[in-house]
Amino acid sequence: MKRSLLCVAFFAGAVLARDDAAAIEIAIADTKIELVAPTGYCPLDKSSWPESQLIDFTSDGIKRQGERLAYFVDCERVRSGLDRGSSKGLGDKDLGAKDLGEIVDYQASLQLRDQNVTSARLEELCTTLRKRDDSSKGWFEIVLETIKGAVNGSYGGTEDSTVTYLVLGYEDPACHVLRFSIRNREKVYTVSALTTIKSKLVTVHVSKKIGNMDLLKGNAEDVIKHLLATSQEAATALVDANQ
Repeated sequence: MKRSLLCVAFFAGAVLARDDAAAIEIAIADTKIELVAPTGYCPLDKSSWPESQLIDFTSDGIKRQGERLAYFVDCERVRSGLDRGSSKGLGDKDLGAKDLGEIVDYQASLQLRDQNVTSARLEELCTTLRKRDDSSKGWFEIVLETIKGAVNGSYGGTEDSTVTYLVLGYEDPACHVLRFSIRNREKVYTVSALTTIKSKLVTVHVSKKIGNMDLLKGNAEDVIKHLLATSQEAATALVDANQ
């Protein structure tokens, strides 16, 4: 099941968990898993994680639940921010004003946490999600209406709101989902890679904020392609590290 992308047209206290570290060990229930970040990303210490929405892809759709496992950001961007020696630094409220590039967020499914998830079951979940996505509802038109709503103040809340999503397809070892969300009038593209690690569902969310003009100028496609490539790299590295 594949879909062409052409068709879907840190701060203060933000300290790297381990300098130049690219992997950390976590546990889902009693299962130990090694999380590996894409090249150039470093994990943040848990005390420095900014607030962001938990997302759980289920057979009943997207739910605001889950468990965050790790949070990775661009190593050089974080170091450059710390090297500038800001005494105030950046907190979660500054995320909208600071371009941190792509953010890689690893989460576990709350609904499937204690269940064994096989590759066949993951593919079935991907098929179910695709049947519920917005591919038949005019995805681009939904995005444009969202921009208008944001400008008019219709999306002024602080909670992350999923506006629309598309299943890009399942290709072993992951199901890739494109999600467009908005928070504090800021638009965010996220490509999520759902994969099974030691029979546990682990989702890698790779996200980036995007401006209205980028959307209107048609630059979104390049952003989506880059996010997809990063999520594919992360999913592959995750599987390889836990074999």
